[in-house]
Amino acid sequence: MGVRLRGLVTAIIGWALVGGPIAPRATAKGWPTPAAGESASGGPELLFTFDDGPNPKTTPQVLDILAQHHIHAVFFLVGEMAGNRSPKVPALIRRILREGHVIGTHTMTHKDLCRVSEAAAIQDLDDGKAIIEQVAGVPTAWFRTPYGARCERVERLLAARHLDHFHWDLDPQEWKHGAPAHTVRYVTGELARSAGREVLLMHDIKAATVKALPQILDWIDAENARRQASHKKPIRILSAAELAIERLPPGMTAWFDAATAGARALPDALASVLP
Repeated sequence: MGVRLRGLVTAIIGWALVGGPIAPRATAKGWPTPAAGESASGGPELLFTFDDGPNPKTTPQVLDILAQHHIHAVFFLVGEMAGNRSPKVPALIRRILREGHVIGTHTMTHKDLCRVSEAAAIQDLDDGKAIIEQVAGVPTAWFRTPYGARCERVERLLAARHLDHFHWDLDPQEWKHGAPAHTVRYVTGELARSAGREVLLMHDIKAATVKALPQILDWIDAENARRQASHKKPIRILSAAELAIERLPPGMTAWFDAATAGARALPDALASVLP
């Protein structure tokens, strides 16, 4: 999908979704859950998301693992990582996009936007988006606030920029404890009990993620084989593109298909611009 077509899609999607995405259930504290709405299949679903990259050492390993399992994820990039002077970084971001993943922004320096001054929050938010788009060569509309911070300021700044925070449901905190075994136990335990849609937060800059991810995916494959044998709904791996198309207003998918002459990359283009 060319940059010009992505720009067209961005403009029209922005107009079509002025009211924002479908609202999930509200909770007493924090952001609404489930983070990506209700299950479309009626069974457990999982969307993989990765924060804080890209890292030339670990992100390629994560991409290799995802490719082996034919999984498309969302990568929330940090501006100072995307703007790294290493010549490997632009190529790495191009690879993320080329392999069907979606990139989002995660600020410039990963500041808590609720705790710093408003001027610093604005700069971190805007600079991060600008540098990521400059390096990637595509517009972005997906955003995740560092630490999942929520306050009146964050909501106001995002609303002014027509952005929505994309939260998560499962957080193994592998960034904190660095233990792959603990990460695997937490994620597989939660998925074994899940009956709906889950957004998983992991970090492609961490060695624990690289070690835990293939074990989690192997467990899902084995669990789905068990579920098939017992006639239970499998754990469906959801892609960002599928989620993006799901959030379009009725009839809009067919319109886009006609407007882009049936471009094969339409789902990926939509995913890049839908929050």
